[in-house]
Amino acid sequence: MAIKEVKKFPIGGIQLPEKKGLTSDQAIKVMPEPAEVAIPLSQHIGAPAEPIVKVGDRVKKGECIAELQGKISARIHSSISGIVEGIVERKKPGQGTYSCILIKKDDLELKAEAQKSARGALPEIETIRKRVKAAGVIGMGGAGFPTHVKLEPPAGIKIDTVIINGAECEPFLTVDHRLLLEEYLDLFRGLELIKKAVGAEKGIVAIEVNKKDAIEKLQQKAADWPGIEIQALDTRYPHGAEKHLIKAVLNREVPKGELPIAVNVVVNNVQTAVKIARAVDFEEAVTDRVLTVSGEALTTPSNVKVPIGTSIKDVIKFCGGPKDQQDYQIIVGGPMTGINIDDESMPVVKGTSGIVLITAAEYADSETRACIRCGKCSEVCPMYLASNRICAFVNNGLLERADDVGLKDCIECGACAYICPSKRPLVRWIKRGKAELRAVEK
Repeated sequence: MAIKEVKKFPIGGIQLPEKKGLTSDQAIKVMPEPAEVAIPLSQHIGAPAEPIVKVGDRVKKGECIAELQGKISARIHSSISGIVEGIVERKKPGQGTYSCILIKKDDLELKAEAQKSARGALPEIETIRKRVKAAGVIGMGGAGFPTHVKLEPPAGIKIDTVIINGAECEPFLTVDHRLLLEEYLDLFRGLELIKKAVGAEKGIVAIEVNKKDAIEKLQQKAADWPGIEIQALDTRYPHGAEKHLIKAVLNREVPKGELPIAVNVVVNNVQTAVKIARAVDFEEAVTDRVLTVSGEALTTPSNVKVPIGTSIKDVIKFCGGPKDQQDYQIIVGGPMTGINIDDESMPVVKGTSGIVLITAAEYADSETRACIRCGKCSEVCPMYLASNRICAFVNNGLLERADDVGLKDCIECGACAYICPSKRPLVRWIKRGKAELRAVEK
């Protein structure tokens, strides 16, 4: 089946070396359960979950171990069966630490596999929302927003379209690609459940054209799902940013400071939709996630289903470890928006989309030079910002001026830093500026 119209957002963005061939044809592998997991209490936007287990408790896989606090929060479940050892601290990418429930595996109390009966009609709206909330589903593309909140739009807001974000525009990452190919039935079912929960009539799965096999397969399968369309996107970064996705697909502009519901749209990640389907139909809690483990420095690049709380070290080991113990850098996430780490004990969380091992030649920092006023950062910025001007204010302590020219509007996609001929760390400076501004505003 031929790909029809290909859409794109109109201004800014860049073409990146994709490097997806390392894993795009690799079917999803299931990683064996590790000897222990450290499951963070805060894997989501909002309040951390509150532990409801204590040291010495035996828990089963899928059992709730931490209850949500307030509306903007999410439940946490055990990803293995075992004994609770206590609360420990683990470093998180960037700054700070996670408070984690440490569980050591105990094979004596394995949970039986859930019985999966044939799917019937869509449940009632409140049943959908209740089961998604109970399962601890969050945005698994990285944002981590509790999904049950998205499924209950504010009174007076009419949602007409649900978009599934299958752009996956970061280099190396192929999680969504594989899920689109291997889990399309759960994807479509999840999309139908989201549509019913928010009252939308239309559902669109948006996919970049570098996943041609997925587009063609889903176009064919979507014929059995009325109200669902497949939309091809140009391979321009950052199509995965939801405001740019909405502009590309529907030509609607989300106003400054607003969310997609302002233009009557809800956006969900591919893996989130899959988890919604399993939560509603089988009352299956989120205890694992699929992520891409890739990079030129890795022995066996793979797409892997990993128990939540597994250490980065164990995941890398499962994929053969680094090649010949060569010099490498670990990035959690993709190379554009991910974070370099130096502690492999960090756990996989619900929002971990990838682990990338890049070689010394790839991560070596070039000499940072003065801005040459070329304007390339402004040309590629999908938010129409002058990154060099924002950073000049940040670096001179003029935070209010930086805010006036768009500091908070930056989505930290990294396009400006990538294109900068002077190799200036623009995103790093902008992140610092945001942190300093938040401290001042408190």
